[in-house]
Amino acid sequence: MDALVLTGLKQLEVKDYDKPAIKPDEVLVHTAFAGICGTDKALYAGLPGSASAVPPIVLGHENSGVVAEVGENVTNVKVGDRVTVDPNIYCGQCKYCRTQRQELCEHLDAVGVTRDGGFAEYFTAPAKVVYPIPDNVSLKPRP
Repeated sequence: MDALVLTGLKQLEVKDYDKPAIKPDEVLVHTAFAGICGTDKALYAGLPGSASAVPPIVLGHENSGVVAEVGENVTNVKVGDRVTVDPNIYCGQCKYCRTQRQELCEHLDAVGVTRDGGFAEYFTAPAKVVYPIPDNVSLKPRP
């Protein structure tokens, strides 16, 4: 599959990547759209986003798509569902997560920042951050 990969400071390359494998609690999403935002520009320039990105990494954290595969423990979405993804994956265990201040999570993981994201044909995300969207809502972001 094709992926746009941040390979270094101000370096992006289209590369041939293997389609990612999912874990039991993950979802494989076939990317429909991936937006570019200020965080992507910062990561490209070598600055941190919600967390630091370590190249090589597939950026893209504002994504929509269609579920292509689900892990054995996934119950909130099914293959064929149209979805969007909250890129922020909080640990749920640190002092901040336990006191409802997840934005300060000490172990933040993020789709398209610390793990490969939506600037690829497929990406994975934990089911807990994947949300179905109704058929009357476009997968395409509004300008």
